Amino acid sequence: MHGLFSHAPAPEPGPSSDADVDPLRFSVRVPVGSDRAFEGFTEYVHLWWPVDEHSHFGDGAHMSLDVDGLSEDSPSGETHRWASLLEAQAPARIELSCTYHFEDLAPSHVVVAFRSAGSETQVELTHTGLAVGEDGQRQAEVYACWGPILERFARFMGAR
Repeated sequence: MHGLFSHAPAPEPGPSSDADVDPLRFSVRVPVGSDRAFEGFTEYVHLWWPVDEHSHFGDGAHMSLDVDGLSEDSPSGETHRWASLLEAQAPARIELSCTYHFEDLAPSHVVVAFRSAGSETQVELTHTGLAVGEDGQRQAEVYACWGPILERFARFMGAR
């Protein structure tokens, strides 16, 4: 009976709950040099971050990005860390270990790169290290918010 059904095509592999999630990539161009773009991203995050849409505490929260990482402070003084800072190389890149919304999973990895493009700067955010399976899919859905967040940053920096 060996090979009885050998003429049948092999079944197509379906989606697997153990499949890796592709890295998330987002990019914007801002009309300033990389020094100013880096400064705007790090020093003024509290001015451009859309806390009305992406916040742990909600209205009145204050975002900061410093040597500890990306954090959010509530009006009552509580702090929630979105990500820990792994490395900052001004004005070229920021590396973060991200746990926001998924504190029960291993941290994922965010790199924000600032690349000079003449008088402008290309800002590229790559989010990798998402979990596998359903957890990774959930992370990818939540972290898709990086696109609109970067667009908000670009507008703050003067992009159209």
